[in-house]
Amino acid sequence: MLQHQVEGSSISCVQFSPSVLPLETDFHAEKRGRLNRKSVIRKYASVSDRRPYTLVFNGEDFPEDGTGTQKIEVSSYQEILFYIGILGESTEVYLSESFKNKHLSTYEKIKALTYIQAKEYVRNHKVDKDFAKLMNKIPLDIKSLIDSSLAVKENDSTPEVLRKHYVHKKKDANVMISEYFSKGDFLYFNMYDQTGEINFDHDSDHVQGLLVLEAMRQASIATTHISGGLPDDGTIALLSYDSGFYNFIELTAPIIIRTHTPFSFDPGDKDGDVVVSCQIFQWGKLAASGLLKGKAFPDKSRYINYRIRTEKLQTRTKKQYDSKMSAIQMTMGEFSCLKSL
Repeated sequence: MLQHQVEGSSISCVQFSPSVLPLETDFHAEKRGRLNRKSVIRKYASVSDRRPYTLVFNGEDFPEDGTGTQKIEVSSYQEILFYIGILGESTEVYLSESFKNKHLSTYEKIKALTYIQAKEYVRNHKVDKDFAKLMNKIPLDIKSLIDSSLAVKENDSTPEVLRKHYVHKKKDANVMISEYFSKGDFLYFNMYDQTGEINFDHDSDHVQGLLVLEAMRQASIATTHISGGLPDDGTIALLSYDSGFYNFIELTAPIIIRTHTPFSFDPGDKDGDVVVSCQIFQWGKLAASGLLKGKAFPDKSRYINYRIRTEKLQTRTKKQYDSKMSAIQMTMGEFSCLKSL
């Protein structure tokens, strides 16, 4: 988690692939400012040093070097801020000598960037469809998942079902996600393709959309508890659910859900705003995504008070509706009487 890092330290942001860095270019004097790391940027990074992600500006020629790092294309300094704020030490920035020569001011800004600046940028970023699009661009962290307990390939064993209280269920048979794997600010789950609560009147050759939506909903609730620190007795009122489907999800291979939330439980906050970003992957390819927003309540009593307020509003809405219907019916009755004369 980024909060456990030296947040005020400079980003170790200028990492060069050995196949890209000109031999005459020397960066031994660059300070990294990182915990448990050597204090210089080395000229050549070994495979084990490479991070899961590399940020690359559009148009830059980034070579594939077989280390497992995955490219995320960015178009601006603001997107660099966003991804470093989200990914932290899981990412590095690729800057070529050509980029430095053409965009020296941006190059210098990136070198001076700190984790706390990037984290603050994300904290203040409006959580909207643009936020969701940026999150959807982050590839699956296969490099980290290979060593996890999750199923990532056919014939891999699936982890145990997640404890039901995390997803507000009474029966294990209704839980659609597995025990989680944590990496940085992300949680990962395997998704199951069946639940005791949802039955269909026909067979399907793929995982049906209703199951996908329910799995993302459960993963979002679990993430609010696990990452966001919502107490076990807490509950959530769902306010909006934006989703997208991009590829069929097959029944024959593991399904992975990745979640992220900026939510952090504050006991003094009566009605905490919650937002969770979800992506579903199969074979490393994005298949579906969701952005869920809601209100978090630390206990049932806070939720009941919230429902009392909303029920009062509903009662008022019903009265207005009934009044409007009565007026329409009266007008229609008068019109029918005139027609019969």
